[in-house]
Amino acid sequence: MPPPFPSREELLSRGYWPKTVEELYDLWQEAHREALALAARLPEVFGDPPRPAITRSVARGLDDEWILTEERYTELLAQDSEQHWMDVTAEDVKNCQEYFSFSDAEGCRFYYPAYLRHYLEGFPLYWFTAVREACIFRTHLELLSEKQLEFIDEFMKLCATWEN
Repeated sequence: MPPPFPSREELLSRGYWPKTVEELYDLWQEAHREALALAARLPEVFGDPPRPAITRSVARGLDDEWILTEERYTELLAQDSEQHWMDVTAEDVKNCQEYFSFSDAEGCRFYYPAYLRHYLEGFPLYWFTAVREACIFRTHLELLSEKQLEFIDEFMKLCATWEN
């Protein structure tokens, strides 16, 4: 269950400007409802893709070290316990924004729905944009089905409608 949309008071305590909250709060709530409706379709659309060879920690290792020995690869792979994209937490997503720069098509098929889920659950106030940028650049989409590609198009339309 996604966290509830923050109250006006919570947004003010986070440092949002009072005038901005006053003017945009109702619109933000409407955008959030639309995003949650889209997010609810993720399990049906993306199903249960196999766990990829390039997990979050492996991607981070490629970012930091560029070349991984087999031993180092195995060590990094073991750091990620998720077997299903639903196992990927918001904190995991927040801490691995570089994932799509170092992934492959298998990794994107597995991690796109996880990153989309957390982006949509925080929409339109979500700040971690790795998945949106990956969708803009259409990175490693060759293993996605037509239905999944249509979902990404709907996601991009939602972003264009509410974030611009």
